Amino acid sequence: MEKRKKKWAWLKKFGYAFRGLFTSLKEETSLVVHAVIGIIVLIVAALLHKQMNPIDWAIIILVIGIVIGMELLNTAIENLVDIVAFKYNYNAKKIKDISAAATLVLTVTSVIVGLIIFIPKIIAVFS
Repeated sequence: MEKRKKKWAWLKKFGYAFRGLFTSLKEETSLVVHAVIGIIVLIVAALLHKQMNPIDWAIIILVIGIVIGMELLNTAIENLVDIVAFKYNYNAKKIKDISAAATLVLTVTSVIVGLIIFIPKIIAVFS
């Protein structure tokens, strides 16, 4: 019986992860915005499929994953700080602001990477 529990334990972990993802999507507007923008970027890449190469696809998917992952980490940090700091606390605010700044830096970086990849391809389509 113990072997059977261990055999399926990894499957439960995926369930917990998906539950966390769905909870975050339900509660965090910014995560939904990042996810929708990620889907739009993938649609644009698909429309430009003739100009896209495997490296472009890998970079785009990696950047989308990093931004969404950072948004999830930011959400987790903010929730943890809310649990620990029962009332306003300057250090708690700093932690939340720094966590949000990390997400912002990765988001701006991803936009720059996207522009570097897409602008030449869009120019080529319209030339």
